Amino acid sequence: MAQKGRPKGSTNKPYRRVLDEYLQNKYKGEFNPVINAIESALKIQEIAESTGDIADYKASVDAFDRVSKYIQPTLKAVELSGDAGVTVSLQRKRFDGLHDDNKDDSGE
Repeated sequence: MAQKGRPKGSTNKPYRRVLDEYLQNKYKGEFNPVINAIESALKIQEIAESTGDIADYKASVDAFDRVSKYIQPTLKAVELSGDAGVTVSLQRKRFDGLHDDNKDDSGE
């Protein structure tokens, strides 16, 4: 059976191109949304530092969190699974100088 329309998740390239051209014409080639978001986040941080208000700091953290998605790669979640025959050994060590329960009295 033939598929209709674009595949699920594909982008609207013509619209993106038209929007990019519009923004470049309006701002005379000086517009970059990521750079603009970074500059805005820096302004919010300056405001937070000048006021000292916790709500301003929260806004600053939120702004940088949104911007960081465009700058730093994010780690993908990985599911780990193991064999049923895996044995896990737990060793406890005391750091207060008292007797260690994992050793016998002979010092081994």
